[in-house]
Amino acid sequence: MEDPYGYMPEPQPPTDDRQIYALQAQEERVKTFIEHISPENQLADLQMRIKGYIKDPLTKSWKKVNENAPEPHPMLVARYISFLSSIMNQNTTFSTLSPGEINGIMKIIIEWLTDDLDSNAEEYTLKNDYSERTRIGQLLLNNTFMALKRAQNGMESRRIFKALNVSESLSQQPQQAKWDFLKFWK
Repeated sequence: MEDPYGYMPEPQPPTDDRQIYALQAQEERVKTFIEHISPENQLADLQMRIKGYIKDPLTKSWKKVNENAPEPHPMLVARYISFLSSIMNQNTTFSTLSPGEINGIMKIIIEWLTDDLDSNAEEYTLKNDYSERTRIGQLLLNNTFMALKRAQNGMESRRIFKALNVSESLSQQPQQAKWDFLKFWK
């Protein structure tokens, strides 16, 4: 008999050792994948790139691009990473944004970034260093745009839920009830 309140039946845990191992392995892969694509990791990389470092792809260590070049003012780095952390996060990448919404967010960011770099150029010791302003601006805008594009039309969330579907299919929960909890997402 179907539950009149729409509650999902209790999922049946796997009983076979192979099913349990496969489920744990799949959950670990999904967890690792989500950690790898986390926007918070991109923010940490962006912070180093703003400071003028490049990541060695083989050793994964950071090296200064130009040893003689001074690092940007710490206030600049702190403000920009703080500002971008409100945008570049999993709440954003798991959202469903339209191209118009992405363009609107980017417009706000471009206006704020331009105003901030112009208004605080002296404090940031970038008064006449227009190429450095451009470099920092491009880093911020490119990274932000790519994070927002991941949310276009719910692309990122659909990918994650497809990956989760593989691990959930190992349980004996009925197919229809398994996806009912996602109806709010549409």
